[in-house]
Amino acid sequence: MQYIKHYYVDDTHNTFCCATDSNPKYRRHPWKEYSGLDVKVWLSDSDGVDAMLALLPDSTAVSDVDGHGGKKSIQVLTQEQYDTVWTPYSAAQTLYEEGREAEEGGDSDTAATKRTAGDAKIAEALTAFRAL
Repeated sequence: MQYIKHYYVDDTHNTFCCATDSNPKYRRHPWKEYSGLDVKVWLSDSDGVDAMLALLPDSTAVSDVDGHGGKKSIQVLTQEQYDTVWTPYSAAQTLYEEGREAEEGGDSDTAATKRTAGDAKIAEALTAFRAL
């Protein structure tokens, strides 16, 4: 398994959307360029531009791709780098789900506690993501 951080692709011009002034009509994940792309994490970089973490099969060729403003349109990660984001991100998703279930069950205090804990985990994931 391979791990990458990537930006959306402008489907009309086939360029990566790494800048805040990039406003494509149609944007997509780079699934045309990278067979087997499995997007797992949706966050934003320090400029507020949408970026993701994804998994790729070992059979898919991938390498770093330089992008706009010194950013990497595609950045190959180690599993350890990926996990610094994935672990808190997935924990946040679980906490949000538990909060939703508590809210549906009428326990608004537990729901609020779970949402607050989920927000803290997302903040942790975002900090790790932006450090990549």
